[in-house]
Amino acid sequence: MSEKEETYIEHLADLRKRFIKVLIFFIIILIITFMFVPQIIDFITLTSKSVDLDLNAFNITDPLALYIKVASIIAFIVSFPYLLLQLWLFISPGLKKHEKRFVYKYIPLIFILFILGIAFSYFIIVPYYVMFSQRLAGNTDLNILVGANKYIEFISRMVLLFGLIFQFPILVYILSYINIISSKLLINIRKYAYFALLIASAFITPPDPVSMGIALLPLALLYEISILLSKLNERKKKKKNEEFE
Repeated sequence: MSEKEETYIEHLADLRKRFIKVLIFFIIILIITFMFVPQIIDFITLTSKSVDLDLNAFNITDPLALYIKVASIIAFIVSFPYLLLQLWLFISPGLKKHEKRFVYKYIPLIFILFILGIAFSYFIIVPYYVMFSQRLAGNTDLNILVGANKYIEFISRMVLLFGLIFQFPILVYILSYINIISSKLLINIRKYAYFALLIASAFITPPDPVSMGIALLPLALLYEISILLSKLNERKKKKKNEEFE
């Protein structure tokens, strides 16, 4: 067996060990979380209480399914930082010093933006979505019977979606860092980007101008922040090149 093949096998073995560690961590958090599901559901359903929405269980299996679903979602969220840590420990030996500094600098921002996206979705988008549906139902004299499972699925999907959307500035900064895009490009396509963001807002919110505007505002702000971060990166590169010369 060649030295290259031995190194490859060692990397696979190391990756497997780290995956097992993450899995064990996830299972431990899942078991702990399972015991606190009622309290977690009370917190998650604060939004439903603010818009006077009753949650229901339609099947005998719904309560157990709800426990498993809630515990799994929370366990995933809690385990995610540990997963990133293990991935970082796996790839960091092969990175250069300046690349490590780059990651260390922006990892906190990734989590901050993720939490901001979750909070924005939970406290603003979800209530508006529910109130919009209630208005439509009221116009037709319909009663909305919401299953607890479906409501938890809906909230989970929305908060994770916005948590990921709020990572856009970091993605742009990374692409700028490796010279795939530039601030000039982002400025030139701004009007097309805003149109795309408007369409995205229409898809992820109820089809009324207020909800679309509420979703579009932070998305547009994230785009402008992305331009600023790209400019910042370009200035740093220019300064380094001048110092090198």
